[in-house]
Amino acid sequence: MEQKKVQTLVGVLLIILILAACSAPPVSSPPQTQTTNTQVPQGTSTESATAVASDGLCTNAYYPVRQGATWNYKSTGGPAGEYSFTDSIMSVREEGFTLSTQTGDRTRTQEWTCTPEGLAALQLGGAPTAMLNSQNIQLNLDVTNSSGVTFPGQMNVGDQWQQSMEVTGNVTAFNEEAEATGTAQMNFATVGNESVTVPAGTFDALKVNVDVTLNINATYQGINLPVTFSGKYTYWFVQNVGWVKASGTGSVLGSSFSETTELQSYNVP
Repeated sequence: MEQKKVQTLVGVLLIILILAACSAPPVSSPPQTQTTNTQVPQGTSTESATAVASDGLCTNAYYPVRQGATWNYKSTGGPAGEYSFTDSIMSVREEGFTLSTQTGDRTRTQEWTCTPEGLAALQLGGAPTAMLNSQNIQLNLDVTNSSGVTFPGQMNVGDQWQQSMEVTGNVTAFNEEAEATGTAQMNFATVGNESVTVPAGTFDALKVNVDVTLNINATYQGINLPVTFSGKYTYWFVQNVGWVKASGTGSVLGSSFSETTELQSYNVP
């Protein structure tokens, strides 16, 4: 029985970590339910793109930080099955902002910081963790140390950068709890420009590859449960809009998956 519990926790922890890592392409209230397909003309220049974002350190052409901005996404083919979520930017500050992700009737927040180098997520979070919480799987991982940025202030074809985190906390599933510590590293590389079509429209996008490496050690009743995951995802970013599509492949407990997330509609004030 104990061995079965250990196997269950290992499986749940692995899935949670994969989902949390791949959701990068989080004081909040529920995001607005009304959104519009506000599209940007093809070939928008960087100068006009930055004008729609917030002023100061949070200015970013490919991720417009505007309070009240919302993005509706739908994900299919992943280890968690099909689900939809809404990202909303809340509580914009001079040196950071709060991203709220709503999945069903559950909301999860993720704190971001704005630096001269770019925007950096300070927590694992996003739609997958919100969805798992709604299924009575609780993920509580705090970032104890972080370096690098998630989205640089400028992104051009050929650029490479990385972000790394040290995390600690716990995961509770099926009334069983495990303590967890570890590291997460994401390596980014812009590989070109291409046209991409999603339900929200057709866009000229910047294509970014992301390699994710997770090394987590969970402890359950004195038993160490090491979990390692390496995955590859591709994101498509559009000036004035944000990321409009993400796709990737991987394997969870011997089962392979091919996940695609697409922007359904958005509203950037």
